[in-house]
Amino acid sequence: MENEWNVLVSSLQDLYNANEVTSFGKLQLGPIDAIPAADLQSTLTTVQEHLENVRRGQRLLSTVETKLQGILDSTAHGVNLSAMAQGPPGKQYWCSDFNPTVGIDVGAEVAYKPGKPSVDGEWIQCVVQGVSPDGLKFEIVDPEPDEFGNANKTFKCNWKEIILIPPESQIKDLGEYPRSTKVLARYPETTTFYPAVVVGTNKKHRETCRLRFDGEEEVGKENASRQKPRAALSHGLVGPNTALRQEGKRCHRCL
Repeated sequence: MENEWNVLVSSLQDLYNANEVTSFGKLQLGPIDAIPAADLQSTLTTVQEHLENVRRGQRLLSTVETKLQGILDSTAHGVNLSAMAQGPPGKQYWCSDFNPTVGIDVGAEVAYKPGKPSVDGEWIQCVVQGVSPDGLKFEIVDPEPDEFGNANKTFKCNWKEIILIPPESQIKDLGEYPRSTKVLARYPETTTFYPAVVVGTNKKHRETCRLRFDGEEEVGKENASRQKPRAALSHGLVGPNTALRQEGKRCHRCL
């Protein structure tokens, strides 16, 4: 439950930042025929981006309202939300030098990719809500509402389809990514992970790294904003019976 709230709060913070970027402060709104032709397209783009942010905000707030109502209903019926039974933690399949050496408990945040396990492509941020007795199968939930406003979509998966997002308590014990390290990183203002490359670190902010996402090679397209270590996962994860390091591969700490 706590980690689901963390995801929602993070999404709301990203939404706030997005609205700051697409602020109407500099727009001179008025009759369309009064807007210079050269500015029409950029004005339309800004309005559309802001509209999408508003709609996303509505979906997030609807999810928050639903969760709060669930808590109120549970409290009214005397349900102790903190008394949830929790069995043995699940096992990690993907391993690297940058992985926290902990089990995957109920409530843990993970990156999930359905289908054939691979470190390429898109992964989505989810929360674990069930672990099988052998620790190899999981039930996870995506608390982020989709474009139709539907939230809390659940998935059943195995240990090869998820990557543990390091708990906040483990961050200080994880190594710093060297420059050119390949990672899976959460794209700004989303809960989706994509392949990226570490392009630098910040000496004043060692808890962050600078990234460039695949497909953003052009000048001005580099996403070099600070990323928390939990938002970047090492990109060359290997199985538990394989060496922890492989040439050109790593995978686990850029969420």
